[in-house]
Amino acid sequence: MIELLEQAAFILADFGFDHRMADVESEDGVVEMRVLAFEDDTVLGFALAYQTVDDLIRRWKADGDRVAMKHRKSLLAARDKAWNVYLILLAQERASFGQALALGLIEEDLEAMRKITKAGIDTTEDVRTALLPLLPFRAAPVLDPIDMQFEIQTRASDVDPQALAAFLSSADEAVVMQLLEDRT
Repeated sequence: MIELLEQAAFILADFGFDHRMADVESEDGVVEMRVLAFEDDTVLGFALAYQTVDDLIRRWKADGDRVAMKHRKSLLAARDKAWNVYLILLAQERASFGQALALGLIEEDLEAMRKITKAGIDTTEDVRTALLPLLPFRAAPVLDPIDMQFEIQTRASDVDPQALAAFLSSADEAVVMQLLEDRT
């Protein structure tokens, strides 16, 4: 399960999130689980990983409460970000139809934190897809500059060549209009 969290940490770091692994201990001091804590300028959250979907469904509430209690001081200090706290719940096993419905119900539970649930996480790409609701949009691709005169000349094959040349030469509008009228 740590591997899923490490992949999530790598992806979040690539998008500018600060992150760290933390242990959540039981009352007797035994480490029960590892959690990935993450934060950027507007979002903070925690990611938990499970082997099976049934484990996720059975344990998410108690685990989420334990994580919130362990980090309550940080959550209280978050102020403006407190409305934007996420609990990411990942399972390696694929979900059955019934399990997928249960995961959807978990996401609808907005108590304390927003939830994102994903099952069938096999690859780094699956982890990135699970984290998409948190990730900022990437910049649009940069396109090569276009030679507009060439584009117009190639696409305006039905226009009289002299009128087209006058239009592209920055000739006075009246001259272009006169050429168009004379050619029709």
